[in-house]
Amino acid sequence: MSYQSVFKPGLFVGKVVVVTGGGSGIGRCTAHELAALGAHVVLIGRDLATLQDVAGEIAVHAVI
Repeated sequence: MSYQSVFKPGLFVGKVVVVTGGGSGIGRCTAHELAALGAHVVLIGRDLATLQDVAGEIAVHAVI
């Protein structure tokens, strides 16, 4: 089963969104959701390695 957002596809295309706490929990999920909706996501958090992991997850699914 694939994930489908309740929001309109492309809703955040051309937008830059800063997500604090983007390495885990709600911040991580929010970052994934916003990226899937077209936003350029900036991740902020305390653990660089975790942020890099999330950035990698998002990049794998990015549509270029």
